[in-house]
Amino acid sequence: MIESNKTNLDFLWKSFLKGDDKSFSLIYQQHIDSLFLYGSKICADRELVRDCIQEIFVDLFLKRKKMSGEIVNLKSYLFVSLRNCVLKKAEKTKKLESIGGYEENGGPFQTEYNFLDKYMELEISNELKEKLQSNINNLPSRQKEIIYLKFEEEMDYPEIARILKISVESARKLLYRALLTIRKTIDPSVAQTLFLFFFKKSPVSVSMF
Repeated sequence: MIESNKTNLDFLWKSFLKGDDKSFSLIYQQHIDSLFLYGSKICADRELVRDCIQEIFVDLFLKRKKMSGEIVNLKSYLFVSLRNCVLKKAEKTKKLESIGGYEENGGPFQTEYNFLDKYMELEISNELKEKLQSNINNLPSRQKEIIYLKFEEEMDYPEIARILKISVESARKLLYRALLTIRKTIDPSVAQTLFLFFFKKSPVSVSMF
């Protein structure tokens, strides 16, 4: 499914570069919701997020020829551009300070979502789901963000590394620390099964587990 989406996006991007404006519209339609949701988790000012998304796509449209050789992965480019724009505008207008600041060169990442609902094959009780979600919400912003990018946006480590401006190895370790923290807060009898499930979807070194 992920590979299919990537192939479709690559096709639309190449078509757009050849002058097909309809492909540009499809790229916008496919990403507007996920970009808005992601941006809103970085900054609560929705108008600011909308402005950034508009700027990104206008810039993309006007500078397509220049960007054709610069953009290797369009999805990560869009997320990187949005993140940079939102943080820059929010810092300039003091929007980040009003909601608590952001550690490690970022903003206060909000996680009022239930990504666990995506994994219906994961048969756990609603009570455990609520506990897991609560524990995720209590993680440092950087760790919440990587969980969101990995499991909600289903990005790979190179994509995440580009967005967070860290190395691929650092991205792996950051996700591992986040999952390990959550693992320590739940019943050991279900922890092993639960986290083998997530590590299967997001493999890290077995020696780290």
